[in-house]
Amino acid sequence: MFEIIDSENERIFVLQKASDSFQINLLEEKINDFIKNDGRDLVLDLKELNLLDSSSLAAFIRFKRKLKATGRGMKLVNYNESILRVIELSGLDDFLLD
Repeated sequence: MFEIIDSENERIFVLQKASDSFQINLLEEKINDFIKNDGRDLVLDLKELNLLDSSSLAAFIRFKRKLKATGRGMKLVNYNESILRVIELSGLDDFLLD
């Protein structure tokens, strides 16, 4: 699932294992609520993930777009080489890792 860590300028979601569609929907619900009701930036900590599937990648794109529309940012941190490779192969490294 995920753990939430708050700091003054950002909210960190520590994703804890590969997510199925139910977990992605729950994560999206929590993050969408955060985007609507909070002015801080978003950090997705991927240190516990070994892989990234297409539904997770699509959700990350939606989060980033919504945050950019409100003048806020999103960072992906602590990702492994496999996740980096998926992001690069999808052509999203400039968008998701800026």
